Amino acid sequence: MADWSKLSMDVLGLIHDKLSIPDCIRLKAACKSWNLAFKFKHHRPPKLQSPWLMLPDHNDTVAWFFSIADKKIYKVPCPEPMISLRICIGSCHGWLITVDDNCNMHLLNPLTGVQIPLPSVTTLPFVKIVQDSQEPISKFMIGEQQRVYSIWRMHRFFFHKAVLSMAPDADGSFTIVMIYSVWKRLAFARAGDEAWTSIQTPHGFHDVIHCNDKFYTASYGGTVMAWEPNGLAIVSEIISSDIDEAYIGCMMYLVESPDDNLMLIARHAGEGPIISHTSLFLVFSLDEQDLQWKKVKSLHQQTLFLGGNQSMFLPAADFPELKQNCIYFTNNILEFCGYFHYADSDIGVFNMESKKIEPIDHLGRHLNWPPSVWFFPSLS
Repeated sequence: MADWSKLSMDVLGLIHDKLSIPDCIRLKAACKSWNLAFKFKHHRPPKLQSPWLMLPDHNDTVAWFFSIADKKIYKVPCPEPMISLRICIGSCHGWLITVDDNCNMHLLNPLTGVQIPLPSVTTLPFVKIVQDSQEPISKFMIGEQQRVYSIWRMHRFFFHKAVLSMAPDADGSFTIVMIYSVWKRLAFARAGDEAWTSIQTPHGFHDVIHCNDKFYTASYGGTVMAWEPNGLAIVSEIISSDIDEAYIGCMMYLVESPDDNLMLIARHAGEGPIISHTSLFLVFSLDEQDLQWKKVKSLHQQTLFLGGNQSMFLPAADFPELKQNCIYFTNNILEFCGYFHYADSDIGVFNMESKKIEPIDHLGRHLNWPPSVWFFPSLS
């Protein structure tokens, strides 16, 4: 009988390059020699697949991911701190940006188990720990007014979104920008930094993304700005400030279009029995000539994934499991999810043509906390 554990590296490489990410995970788990072969030999990364939705669960060491393509849940073991006590404030390049119940921040690739600590929240301006004799962290003192936040409140309402410039590579090179605090301010850190650097601006921000080597933000006042690393700082320029006042009260998202243009999504919420639920999306594209927002009526053969601190277009023709000209969305408003754990989740599929919202097939109902996030799996 053949000993499959003794296949050569070259043969294993050929097999690896044909597999999907779930199959790669299964193959690595089959035996130690196969796992080592994939760990130490470089292969082509598995082809891009439709995202997984990270779901809330009370298992301390296992993360649950729902695959739209496979219509099933994958259970992935994760390192400490306990994954059930973390919130995800970002999902980029196959990595999650997490905050644990002590407000410690990490980059985590749940499929490889690799994680990278991020600077302490106490390196932000006017953030201090209040200690007592019972617990290492009891409360936080926030802002010039020295408001006192319990650790429970800090964990749920202080962190809003973070985005990476790139996946951490062998050299550890990346920049991360975060929206934080009740005033929705900006801060950034680079790989290896021991402290966050606060960005001084009068604006509060809906969203931040990384696109074409720059960070872009959408402010509550309707201004879109580009931010570019410059030495030890990040400098900005105003791209557009003509967002209609009728949309300023909506949740705003920035997205990179398939042709590398900047798009803006306005998310309207209708009244619900406990919390407001999404009722409509309006889509705009930035005209690069006159820097005006033009309304978009159709996404054509594209599918947009939105919310959960990850936004991305995919061509529906390459992913038959996806519905074209639709927006797959999930709720990433931490303030709502933090209070209403057991309310119906604001997750679904919005059809740009019919303006109707449908549930995601085979997903079922899940808790609101921790909030669900889109995750594009990667073995990097």
